[in-house]
Amino acid sequence: MMSRVVRLLGALPVAAAALLPITAAAIPIPSPSLAQVLLPAPSGYTEVGASAPFHGQFNSQVYAAGWGPKAADAQKALDENGFVDAYGRVLVNQLDKHGLIEYVVAFAGGNGARSWLSYTEASDKLDPTFRHADTMSGIDPYFGQHRVYPSHNVADAFDFVKGNDYFVIGFQSTRDDVLALATSRAKSQFDSAPGSTIPSAQWPENASTTPSDTPAFDVGRLLGEVAILAVVFGVIAAIVFQVMRSRRTATAAAGPAWAQLDPSRDAAVPAAAVAAIPVQMSPDGAFWWDGQTWRDAQHEVPPAAQRSDDGAFWWDGQKWRAVS
Repeated sequence: MMSRVVRLLGALPVAAAALLPITAAAIPIPSPSLAQVLLPAPSGYTEVGASAPFHGQFNSQVYAAGWGPKAADAQKALDENGFVDAYGRVLVNQLDKHGLIEYVVAFAGGNGARSWLSYTEASDKLDPTFRHADTMSGIDPYFGQHRVYPSHNVADAFDFVKGNDYFVIGFQSTRDDVLALATSRAKSQFDSAPGSTIPSAQWPENASTTPSDTPAFDVGRLLGEVAILAVVFGVIAAIVFQVMRSRRTATAAAGPAWAQLDPSRDAAVPAAAVAAIPVQMSPDGAFWWDGQTWRDAQHEVPPAAQRSDDGAFWWDGQKWRAVS
């Protein structure tokens, strides 16, 4: 799975103006750059690099691909809302078993950024891993979410808008212990970010336009969508678990690596839960994501999926499936 992600990201164009619905001359350039907008990495966290989704600068096609079968719809919404540029990174704290995804997306104006926030909030609430909204003060507008995955990993994330920029700050852990981290990091990022990266005088809504020039947000398009954070956090979990596996001792009696690092816990996660890489399934369970495309779950078994002892079944995150 990771090798496919690496190949995908290695082939991405970082300048795809010809594919966008506006001319190159009309594309504003964020200032300061989005790479300068993100806060420095927290202490103890190491950037995963090119093996992670949304690594460095990425375009709207890469971003929309996170919606899987609904990528075309997400691409349309990004174009309508005036996507300009994006920059992100994934970091891992090996000692605490925490993953951090953070990225910023610049839109041509504040209306586009807020419309995209509404789009992603409606989509995220439809995902089966969504449990409840997280709340905080000092940020507006924003959306917070608490997720629990079939692997029992827990994630807390905040999406918010400042000026023309849309931010995502999310932590994932093997335990329910990252809400305070996500809240603090999101507030710090909001406070440190500039008022905008594109001057408000240049925003489309502040120019002389007709009502038909303003993009509309259609909630009905979101039905059945795969939330983008589910895809991102699924990859984070795979990265974290691969790190865990590399640190395990040669003898099974030693137990999972994270249990050795944290002996104060009463019980360790089963070795199978640590060794198995989570499989990203479509909402209807008919397909699984290989890092580049959706594959038929009835005819192809994910190479990294957990298997039963007799090899006759594989685990899709919620149920055992027969190996065809």
